[in-house]
Amino acid sequence: MRRPAPTLALAVAVALSCALAGRATARKLDRWTAVKTALAQNPQIAAARAEEEVLRAQRRQVTAAHMPIVALSLGVGPSDKATLVPGTSVTSVQQQYKNFTWNQLSVLFLGNLTVIQPIYTFGKIAKRGEAAEHGLRARQAQTRMQSADVAFEVAQLYEAMLYARDAGRFFQEMKDWLEKILQQTEEMVAKKVGHANERDILRIQAGLGMADLGIHEANAGEAEARAGLCAYLGYPQSEVLEPAEDELAPVGPIPGDLDQLVRTAQDNRPELVALREGDRALQALARAEAAELWPNIVALGILDVAYTPGRDWIETRFVVDPLNHFAPEVLVGLRWELQGAMAPARAAEQRAHADVLLHLGQWASDGIPAEVRKSYEDVVRAQKDIDSLATAVKKAKQWMVGASLDYNVGLLDIREVSDAVSSYVTLRTAQIRTRFDYNSAMAGLSKAVGDLDKNGEIYPGPHGHEGGAP
Repeated sequence: MRRPAPTLALAVAVALSCALAGRATARKLDRWTAVKTALAQNPQIAAARAEEEVLRAQRRQVTAAHMPIVALSLGVGPSDKATLVPGTSVTSVQQQYKNFTWNQLSVLFLGNLTVIQPIYTFGKIAKRGEAAEHGLRARQAQTRMQSADVAFEVAQLYEAMLYARDAGRFFQEMKDWLEKILQQTEEMVAKKVGHANERDILRIQAGLGMADLGIHEANAGEAEARAGLCAYLGYPQSEVLEPAEDELAPVGPIPGDLDQLVRTAQDNRPELVALREGDRALQALARAEAAELWPNIVALGILDVAYTPGRDWIETRFVVDPLNHFAPEVLVGLRWELQGAMAPARAAEQRAHADVLLHLGQWASDGIPAEVRKSYEDVVRAQKDIDSLATAVKKAKQWMVGASLDYNVGLLDIREVSDAVSSYVTLRTAQIRTRFDYNSAMAGLSKAVGDLDKNGEIYPGPHGHEGGAP
């Protein structure tokens, strides 16, 4: 029986499946891309930048304080009609409220416009403007602090992903090797070759169980690191991340001059900038609060208008009818607002806040060199461990291979192979861990110097390229 030809719907379904399968490719990711992507879009950094807008708005408020203060009042209400006695401009033909009737009322339209233009404020506006400028710089430095924290977390997660991946590969290789040894041992026991016995089989099976534990832990660690990276980079959790590095290797050579690193940290660290600018902002704000003891010299313009239909205008400059008049005024004067000792108290409050930042700044100046030194020593120690382990791992592998060959021909007991395997596994896992420690310490050193969120010259290396194993 001949099969029916494929329908058009089936062909379209196949084509769509192929297209969707093509989209499921993993996203290639390297260290530099991971850090820069996080710095560009991470919500924590976006929130910190939004805080900067608060300071910019305050700066615009200070600018607006130079502009005139305008107050406008408008109203409508009842008013008496009034006519002047012939031949005079100061008296009315009716006494107030005598023989009052409702038809004597009219509508009052009232308006009052006041314009106050500051001329000189004894520094109230200027000092607040200075405080806003320093406050904005402090807030921008705090944004950098948040960026450095995010960059360091991303670096840690990326190195953890590589560490877990390489550890998983190693334990899988060891498991495959142990399975071959197990098969050979079972054959030797069956054929009664050499010293092989049932206990040897149990020993190898126990080793396979340990390899499984290593694989499980590595798989879980890699999955956790990938999930964390997706969260920091703004990718969906279903995103498949593929590291660009084939192997976890040191990111670059150790920076040579510790004293230069300390000097760079003192110039670059955003914490120092934030504390320094915050202190200046609060000192300026304290001076502005103290200036409240002085008046403001202002130009004052007043326009007062009232109009009542049916009410005569008083044609004299010496008498003003409050319900029917047009009165403009322009003058220069003092505007003074005092409330006990409120101004000195507010100034003292801001100076106390400034003293807090001053002491924190002194502590940071002393602590940052120590932080740089610690990170530097961590890198140096990890480098020494890498150099030592390179030789030790090679020797342990030679021992393991040699012992395995001798065991296969019946010259050695399985315990010799077991000891060699244990030493090799310990040293090889330590080697992978030490590379992770080195790269993590380099990221910590880059953060301590204030470079991690900027150029990344220390981690992950110049222009984001790996410097190769030192």
